[in-house]
Amino acid sequence: MLLENRVGADLGPRVQTRPDGMPRAAGIVLPAVEHDHAVYAQIRVPHPRPDRPRYLNPTSALATNPRLARARPAKMRHPEVVVTEGAIDALSAAAAGYRAVGVLSASYGDEAVATALAKLPHRLVIAFDADEAGRAGASRLASLLEARQRPSGRVDLGHGDLNDAMRTSDDWPTQMARAVDDCTERRGVSTSVSVSR
Repeated sequence: MLLENRVGADLGPRVQTRPDGMPRAAGIVLPAVEHDHAVYAQIRVPHPRPDRPRYLNPTSALATNPRLARARPAKMRHPEVVVTEGAIDALSAAAAGYRAVGVLSASYGDEAVATALAKLPHRLVIAFDADEAGRAGASRLASLLEARQRPSGRVDLGHGDLNDAMRTSDDWPTQMARAVDDCTERRGVSTSVSVSR
């Protein structure tokens, strides 16, 4: 799945040269791929110092932030698209056999992002982080999608994020499928279900 999504590693500026405008830190390279070309990349620093960010982005002069990053499963098992907060969570959804789209920040769930997501022909399920910013972003995005005649299901993680849920699961594909099925079946009644741990 990492190969399918072109996830890579940046070994740091002593080992790997990079153009001006790219972050100079070692980390996991999370590309945004459009039409089979990487158009943007975030670097996820595995163990940042407390005063440093976990995600590093190129300058806007080097690359425009697409605000969305798609993740493809190695084998698609489900028709829904899981909309996550971030590329790592999108990869976690893809690990369960779902197409996924990572919104690169909870605050990016705006009109433009909703318009892009509304064009996707599949059912949408939002699985943002279970913190204040994630819940607010998920509610805002769900409202914007509803206004575009695209109601979405919502997975309530309880705490943490989708990657946390995957890492603590004994059977991630089954657990994720159950949560998504529950939200899509009950869309008209309740659009929020919990992923049990």
